[in-house]
Amino acid sequence: MTIETLRHFFGWCAVINYAMLLLWFVLHITAHTPLVKMCERFFNVTGDKYDAISLKAMFFLKLGIWLFNIAPYLALRIMG
Repeated sequence: MTIETLRHFFGWCAVINYAMLLLWFVLHITAHTPLVKMCERFFNVTGDKYDAISLKAMFFLKLGIWLFNIAPYLALRIMG
């Protein structure tokens, strides 16, 4: 596996992961009420608790994307 292949791999992983994060954010904004009602029914979670959990999880996903996709991509760009 070459550095160029790894660079493409991490680049596309970052793009795909950011697309998933964007989709999650759009669903959180547009379908907030149905998602809260579903979580209240299945998990006994209030609306405020749902918001806190969802936003915290989005933050950790973004942090993971930066640590595990973008940082290696940038390191490979600097190397190559």
